[in-house]
Amino acid sequence: MGKSYTIHCIGLGQEQPDGSRRAYYAMNRLEIMQQTVKARKCDNNEIAYWYSQTRTGSKVLGNDDEYSVGSTVDANTIPKAKNVVTCEVCEGVGCYICNDSGITKKGHYKNWQDWQIADIKKGLLEKASKINKEIA
Repeated sequence: MGKSYTIHCIGLGQEQPDGSRRAYYAMNRLEIMQQTVKARKCDNNEIAYWYSQTRTGSKVLGNDDEYSVGSTVDANTIPKAKNVVTCEVCEGVGCYICNDSGITKKGHYKNWQDWQIADIKKGLLEKASKINKEIA
């Protein structure tokens, strides 16, 4: 059997014309910010609200009440993560280090080896040149 765990927060995007909503998962405030950017950038969507599944999720969403598990919070009222900067590796384009959002914690790239960063930058350059060839 595979490993299972509980996601602390689930963000639901704006309702689509067919009545569906896209779900975005996060474990902390940084991931909430990253998912918000990815929803706008990749899916052309806005997250309408976040739902907490656990007590930790409630704290992440800014609720200290022990009975707030299962509550929904408007996406604009969630406390922001601290020390968030544009990713220095991809310069905001999106890579593995910043979870494809272009933002990450200050100095987070230092947790990666030099060869990993070089491979990511090489992959970004190859992807950009491929897109440029398709456009031309």
